[in-house]
Amino acid sequence: MVVLGVLSSIAIPSFLGSRNNSYDKEAQSSIEVVLRAAKFHYQSQGDFSDASSAQCGDSTGLATDLQKLEPNVDVVASSVSSTNARIVSVQAVQTWSSNAELLGCQGFYAVALSSSGSCWAGRIILEGKYLASGSVSPVAVNTQTNTSNNAVTTWSALAVNGNAFGVLKPQTSAADGDNTNGLVAIKNACKAKTQSTGVATTSSNYIAPSQFYATWRDVTSGGVANSSSSSSSVTPALTCATGGTCAFLEIGPGGGPVFYVQPLSGTFASPGSTCNTAGVGGISTCKYLEAAPIGWITETQTPAQTNCGASGGTNGTSTDDPVCKWSANSTVLIGTTASGLGAGRANTVAIIGQSGGGSTLGYAASAADAYRGGGYTDWFLGSVLELNEFCKYGRNQTTGDITVSCNSTGSLRTGIRSPSYWMSTEIDATGSRYQNTSNGSQGNAGKGIGSGVRPIRAFG
Repeated sequence: MVVLGVLSSIAIPSFLGSRNNSYDKEAQSSIEVVLRAAKFHYQSQGDFSDASSAQCGDSTGLATDLQKLEPNVDVVASSVSSTNARIVSVQAVQTWSSNAELLGCQGFYAVALSSSGSCWAGRIILEGKYLASGSVSPVAVNTQTNTSNNAVTTWSALAVNGNAFGVLKPQTSAADGDNTNGLVAIKNACKAKTQSTGVATTSSNYIAPSQFYATWRDVTSGGVANSSSSSSSVTPALTCATGGTCAFLEIGPGGGPVFYVQPLSGTFASPGSTCNTAGVGGISTCKYLEAAPIGWITETQTPAQTNCGASGGTNGTSTDDPVCKWSANSTVLIGTTASGLGAGRANTVAIIGQSGGGSTLGYAASAADAYRGGGYTDWFLGSVLELNEFCKYGRNQTTGDITVSCNSTGSLRTGIRSPSYWMSTEIDATGSRYQNTSNGSQGNAGKGIGSGVRPIRAFG
C-alpha cells in the first residue's frame, strides 16, 4: 500500500500536468487561427475595424467578419466571456504614438479559456507605441520564455510591434504578474474587453501590457505556476522575422515592415536576392517585400553604409530618408533595368556595375545596396512595380495587387517622405523613373536630380 501510495503521488500530478498542457494548447490553437484570420481581415480592410461600419471597437461586427474567415471556432464579441477553448472573444483597439498621435485601429486581441482554468490571450499590434493616448502603458514584449517561472525584467519603455501572448493562471506566482485569481475570477475576466484595457499597473483580473511575451509562455505541471514546479517546454512558433508566415505590416527578418505579400501563397522571381536561390534547384521562394525601417540611414552598419550628402544630396535623419542623385553617370544607357515585380535587386546590381559612375558612393543605388539591416546584403532600390506597392503602403492603401496603381487617397504614413522616391528603373541615358508619394503618380527625371531613397528587400 505504501508503494502504491508513492507511485500514485508521482503519477497523478504528472497526468494532470500533461492533461492541462493539452487543454492549454487547444486554447492557444484556437487563438492562433483567429489571429491569422485577423491578419487576412487587416489586409483587405486596411485596419482591424469591422468591414460594415469601419468602426474600431465595434466588436460584434468584427466577430461576424472573422467568423466568416474562420468557421471552425466560435468568434464572439469582446463583452462575451470565453467559456471553453473553442470560443474566442475578440476586440480591436486604437493605438497612439509617443506624441499621443492617434494611429488608427492597429491593435487586436483574441482571448480563450482553457479547461485547465487558465485564460489565454493573443495580441497583434501593427503600428503604435501606446494603447491609450497619453498613457504610461507601452506596447511592451519580453523576449524571454521564462521556462522556470522566475521573475523577468520587461522592456518597460520600448515599442515592439507584432504578435504577443499572455495568460491568467489560477494561483499564479509573482513571476506571472501577481495574478492571484481563483477560477471564478478568471472565468469572469476571460473576455477581450477586459484583456484589452491597456492599463499600466498590474491587476488581479487582467494581463497588463508588460506581461505579454513574444511567445506562448511555458506551462508548469498541473497548470499551477510556482518556482518549484517542473515545466514542459513549448517550442516557440516561428514569427515573420524568424522565418514564419508574414502578413502586411509585420516586421520582416531585415527589421522593416512588410509592405507586399504575394497573393494566393505564390512566389515571384527576384534575381540576385537570397530568396531567389533558396529553393531546391534554384527555384525562387520570394513571397514578400519589406522596407527598411524609419531612420535606416542613421543605423551603424558594417561595412559602413554610404550617405548622399557628399554627392550633392542630403543626409537622412532618424525621421526622414536621404535625398540622393540617381547616378554619377547621366550620359550612358545601362539598358538592363526592368520595371517588373522582383526586378529591383538585379537593377541595383546593374546600376552599381555601370562604368563611369554607377558604383560611385553616395548615390541612390549604392546607398540602398550598402544597407545591412538584419545582417542581409541583398537590399536594393525598388523597380516601378515595387515602388508602386511601397507607395500604396505609404499612403495607407491596400497592397498586394500589382495591377492597381497608387493614388492620392489615404493619409501619408508617418516616416514616408513627400513627394518622391527614386526607382531603379532607367528610362534612357539621362533619366530614370521616380514614385511620387504625395499623389501616387510616377514620372521621369534626370539622373542628376535628387530624390528620396528607401532600401527594400525580397524574402520568402
